[in-house]
Amino acid sequence: MAYRPARFPGSRRVLAADAVGRYDLRRTMMARLLASNPALSLLLLVGDVEMDELDLDPHAGAEAVSAAFTRPEPDVHGLIIAGNLLVHQAVQHPRSNSGMSLYVLGDLKARNVAISGLELVVHGELRVSEVFAGAGPSGGARLDGDVRAKLLVSEAFPMLVGGGLKAPVLETGRTRIGVVEGQGVREAKGEVPPSLVLTPQVLEPGPEGVELFSWPRFKQAVATNVHTLSPDYLSGRTNLESMRELRRLEHEIEQVLSEGRYARGAELLRKARALGAPRGDTGVQLADAIYRVHHGTGSREALAEALELLDETLGPKPDAAAVMAHPQALLQRAHILLLLKEHDDEAFDQAWRDCSLAAVTMPAQERAGIAGLMGQWLFTRHRYDECVPYLRQALAADPEDGAQHGRLARALWMLDRESEALPHATRSLELNPADNRMWYVRGKCQQVLGDPEDARLDLATYLEMHPDDDLAVEALIIIDLDADNTDQAVESALQFIEHYPDIDGAPARFGRLLHLRERYDLAVPLLRRAMQVHPEDQTIVRDLAVALSQAGTGHDQTGLDTALRRVEIDSEADHIGYLRAEVNLTLDDPSAAEGDLEEYLTRFPEAVRALASLASIRLLQLRPAEAEALIDRARSIAPDDPYVESVADKAGFGPTIDLAAAAAQIAPSEPTQLMRTDRSPREGEQPGVTQYSFRDAGFRRP
Repeated sequence: MAYRPARFPGSRRVLAADAVGRYDLRRTMMARLLASNPALSLLLLVGDVEMDELDLDPHAGAEAVSAAFTRPEPDVHGLIIAGNLLVHQAVQHPRSNSGMSLYVLGDLKARNVAISGLELVVHGELRVSEVFAGAGPSGGARLDGDVRAKLLVSEAFPMLVGGGLKAPVLETGRTRIGVVEGQGVREAKGEVPPSLVLTPQVLEPGPEGVELFSWPRFKQAVATNVHTLSPDYLSGRTNLESMRELRRLEHEIEQVLSEGRYARGAELLRKARALGAPRGDTGVQLADAIYRVHHGTGSREALAEALELLDETLGPKPDAAAVMAHPQALLQRAHILLLLKEHDDEAFDQAWRDCSLAAVTMPAQERAGIAGLMGQWLFTRHRYDECVPYLRQALAADPEDGAQHGRLARALWMLDRESEALPHATRSLELNPADNRMWYVRGKCQQVLGDPEDARLDLATYLEMHPDDDLAVEALIIIDLDADNTDQAVESALQFIEHYPDIDGAPARFGRLLHLRERYDLAVPLLRRAMQVHPEDQTIVRDLAVALSQAGTGHDQTGLDTALRRVEIDSEADHIGYLRAEVNLTLDDPSAAEGDLEEYLTRFPEAVRALASLASIRLLQLRPAEAEALIDRARSIAPDDPYVESVADKAGFGPTIDLAAAAAQIAPSEPTQLMRTDRSPREGEQPGVTQYSFRDAGFRRP
């Protein structure tokens, strides 16, 4: 039979049956094929071989005129190198899915090796300066010595390493590499992610945006001498030790999180991020672990860290991919915003957007939880009418949620829908007893619905836990006043004020209750104390003035009535000091009135009746000359004003002044109080608070 010249000069064709025994190839797939293919032949090259590139395609060069090789009949099975083989570029077969098997009896050195569908046997050491890659389940590699490569790739390609494996293995998901250790074989796992070490030219998009190794692209890149490894990896800037540690951490993190050990998981995830783990997915995992550990403790620093991680991954307006990948993270961000920034408008908009997006992507059975969170956001922002449907939806899915019952009860109560709120308040107390504020809410509902006894019991229960709550005391006072039990109402007010003098709003609150019930005599002492604490509160001053006017004190109230009319005509704060002065004069406290009158007259020097009131104070201070000057000034402005003349007549102003008679005529029954010479408060200074008994208003405590 005539044979064409071979493309490997110096090679000769031998029978496989002769080569198996001579070159120790008994443990090869070729040896097993001899039984059915006794005529199997090989090409043999003896000695060390060096070439620029080795093409293992059995058909390569067959049609070329100058080719040194033609296919024999039958086909040559493979090539034996009886020595060392050095290939400066690549060992490959780019135009064929399978190639000739290669048997190297010494060492094999090459820049790249890309093979599939063939058998590779190397008795010595395998050194590849870049990538050694095999693909496909047919064929395989038996490497008896050490394997050294920048990267080892098994795309479902069987490899058995008899020496040391000194090459990182690409993570393909189909790695089939065994390393002989003693009497056994250890499976080598892929540990290097493709996107970390390979160039984009040899990657293809996979599920969920993950880039995967592509054998066809890799094979094409090797054939065209395009770099397949990233520049950072080739230069050594990629830290493989950190990468291996990262893979170990990932396995430990998966186990720890599956066991619910979130604090440990957070610690490991921080280490993984420091080693270069994907920031997006790792950040979401870390935020989830932090949230699960701290959402119960309310640690603001920890929750703020979780929020920052979620913002980094999701962004202010998550795209569709982020929404589909992390719907639970959207809910967590909304919940954290509620805990940290519940009154922030921008936080509300962000949380509402997150909840709306999550509701679209999450299963129907989980949407009730989203509705509950949205209802909670609206409730926190006092949008009670809007929050009710969401809270009802959440309770429809989980009727045993005591916290949601409590929110719904509060919302309905704030909407004056007490009959609807009452059953939810009761259920909240049964399921969530820690929410003791619900005793107050239920008591108020019962009070409105006409059940004062049950309301009293609930409010009293609440007060046992919160004895300093003036709103609860106010509710009990209203119940007593409705039942005409005035003595008990007043006693409750007095006891609270005596026990909690620092709650300065209580006297005004209780005084107004009595004022509205037209018990002016009882309201005066409480409102008087409130005015001392809050002298600039116009409402308190006006209420006290009206109470004094209605209660009747036996004093000339012309000045008080004038001041009230001034305040009613001009609602601005210009005349409140004048009214406060007249109130203090009516309460027989001229020292407290003096400063207000002096300040008022600097702004309104022609206020005739204010001049007369100040004149009466000067007379009580035994300063008759100043008093007369003030009266003369008032007469010059309003010659016939009855109040001015009344003060003048009582003072006895005329051709001669009987100072003792004037003082005796104007002084009240307790001159020691009225003749006080306490200094007036300076500008901006609040007068000291003094205790006033109900005795001053004609009330006798038992």
